[in-house]
Amino acid sequence: MKVAIHQPNYMPWCGFFAKMNACNIFVLYDNAQMSKNSYINRCHILNQGRKTWLTVPVCFSLGEIINEVEFADERWRYKHIQTLRSVYGRNAFFKEVFRLIEPILLKKTTSLAQLNMELISTISAYLGISSQIKLSSSIKSEKQSDDRLIDICQTLGADTYISGKGGDNYQNHNKFKTANINLEVQTYNPISYDQNNNHFISGLSILDALFRMGQKTKDLLRYV
Repeated sequence: MKVAIHQPNYMPWCGFFAKMNACNIFVLYDNAQMSKNSYINRCHILNQGRKTWLTVPVCFSLGEIINEVEFADERWRYKHIQTLRSVYGRNAFFKEVFRLIEPILLKKTTSLAQLNMELISTISAYLGISSQIKLSSSIKSEKQSDDRLIDICQTLGADTYISGKGGDNYQNHNKFKTANINLEVQTYNPISYDQNNNHFISGLSILDALFRMGQKTKDLLRYV
């Protein structure tokens, strides 16, 4: 049983979905502390050959957790929709993918976490990713840092925890070993695809690939 845990980012990059594709249960860490100007409320798209931010304006207090964060206003919805249509509207799979995400972008919810979770689950279903999605807020634990991750893994019956390279900076391998959980550190190396650009630009929202490749985007979601 392989488990991975990640904050519910806004329209994440391919590496996020590669981790999801590699596990049996993918836990969205919705009760982690919100980070200012992070990928939780913004992502990159490719606009005229350059990385451009799409940012969801939010209001939150220091120490507030992700599932408590609300939008600062509603205008971003129409701005993001208009931007995506303008930038990607002529791509082969734009209509197919956009009709899945547009209703979510327009849905009248005030919760950033709910928005992100619906986008993530919709995209993963479209790509046929079979891992089960759970919320960390549904798993009781009073612990912090990697002790909390171990708690979640044990609750879910995991024998392997898939971590990104960044998490390896603070995770104690011995703690996982003592808990009989194999700590599997994976690094996602972006796989290039045709962006109709002079050179490949990585780190973009998965939407960039989805609008160009449709369900074949799943071929990019693997560790190499």
